[in-house]
Amino acid sequence: MSFSHALDKELSDMQIISLLEGKKILVRGLKSKAGKTYNAYLTPNGIEDYRYRAKDGTERSGSRFTFSMEFAKRKNKSMER
Repeated sequence: MSFSHALDKELSDMQIISLLEGKKILVRGLKSKAGKTYNAYLTPNGIEDYRYRAKDGTERSGSRFTFSMEFAKRKNKSMER
């Protein structure tokens, strides 16, 4: 199982440790499908097993780390001045 990436973003060692301890982490610089960047909090939900049949007919199985995502509030730029 690989914990080093979440949503195509490489996680730091401290972020990985925090997730494994069950803590919520802030991940900055995520990219939406439209190409816009955003920040989000990831909260670990646990580990779940998966199994599926690939297109080539082989059976794949393993475990994955699951989490919920909460969007970080954006600062209002007009209030920063």
